[in-house]
Amino acid sequence: MVNVSTLLSDALNGHRLTAKEAERLLNARGSEVFAITAAADEMRECRVGDTVTYVRNQNLHVTNICKNLCGFCGFGRKATDTGAYCHDKEGIQAQAKLAYERKVTEICLLSGVHPGFTLDTFVDLIHWVHEAAPGVHVHAFSPDEVAHAAHRCGCSTSEVLARLKEEGLGTIQGTAAEILVDSVREVICPSKVPTADWVRIIKEAHGIGLRSTATIM
Repeated sequence: MVNVSTLLSDALNGHRLTAKEAERLLNARGSEVFAITAAADEMRECRVGDTVTYVRNQNLHVTNICKNLCGFCGFGRKATDTGAYCHDKEGIQAQAKLAYERKVTEICLLSGVHPGFTLDTFVDLIHWVHEAAPGVHVHAFSPDEVAHAAHRCGCSTSEVLARLKEEGLGTIQGTAAEILVDSVREVICPSKVPTADWVRIIKEAHGIGLRSTATIM
């Protein structure tokens, strides 16, 4: 078994971990965990110093109607289900105004992948938020939503991303990543984009200057 201290020393000196080396660190237990966190803190200090930054973020709920209805999800609904909702402009802007009054710096659009939404819908959402909360950073739209918008408008995902950035999108959500292993995705989220498409869309976003998150569910 590879020695953890050796791996950490190599990583701190610029070595990029292989998949097996990363797996070894993920399987660490006991005192090894503290060594890993200490190395991570050392790397953080070397790269960015002791300055800490943060955003004041608020989730803005758009709709819980979703085409995917993944097995692990307690949020998504069919349009005909009890409790299904889809906010209009008034509802979106009421939430955005409340966030603005709270002096948030970022609004994250929390939404199912509504089967009826198009690229124009996404553009409207960005505009509605900016009208109600000028200057606030908009963090929105997963690779799955980007792929859905591209399918609806008959264009490429890169064209969708370019339009969204042009219309005021600040950063793209790395949601819908869940577990980036197709054999797992086929079980937990079979309707979402496969791993290769998720990665490709995120890289397209990065390529035009849209930074992203990446989330595991």
